[in-house]
Amino acid sequence: LMLMGFTCYSDISTVPGHYVLYWELKARKKNGIVKLDDKVIVECCYVVEESLNIIYRKLRSKYDSIGALEIRVVEQGTFDSLMEYFISKGASSSQYKTPLCVNSPQVLAILEEKVVARFFSDKPPPL
Repeated sequence: LMLMGFTCYSDISTVPGHYVLYWELKARKKNGIVKLDDKVIVECCYVVEESLNIIYRKLRSKYDSIGALEIRVVEQGTFDSLMEYFISKGASSSQYKTPLCVNSPQVLAILEEKVVARFFSDKPPPL
């Protein structure tokens, strides 16, 4: 699998809040069909959490102030749809870059409409 696009969102609709990564994945094979291995993506959640700084890891592991990191896999072409949305709002197509973090309800609606799978870290990161 190859990561084709990503962005993140701080979801505070749950207690405790947690970080959500939206990932667009592409299969290396010619047919382009993405077959997700649940265990691999859950492990990706853990590896991402493990790579975050000590403050995040303490808040997540020791104080339970942050919930488990979530990866939401989106359909292929989702980030093209996102670019089209921003261009329709006046962004330059030659200057466009996917935002690293989003919080706009309209952008989140585009992403959520394309979610095909959700995965959570199954253990807290080490301190």
